[in-house]
Amino acid sequence: MAQTAIREWRGWTGAAPFWLNAVLLALTPLTDGPLPAQLAVITALAALGGLFRQLRSGDYGHPAVHLAAALMGAAAVALATV
Repeated sequence: MAQTAIREWRGWTGAAPFWLNAVLLALTPLTDGPLPAQLAVITALAALGGLFRQLRSGDYGHPAVHLAAALMGAAAVALATV
């Protein structure tokens, strides 16, 4: 029972960087300041951590989702800093 709850929680947190970076990427052109870039760096690193964990142990998520989140975070950083 506890293992199932942990797997469900990890699955949600695995997708969180994807959705947060999607929102940041959509809002970045509308904002002027370093905060979206800072958040994008944090969530991109979280996505890379999720990708590493998924590839190492395969316990949650899908590698493509983590990779897409990391790339979207990098794109949001590029848009916010240019």
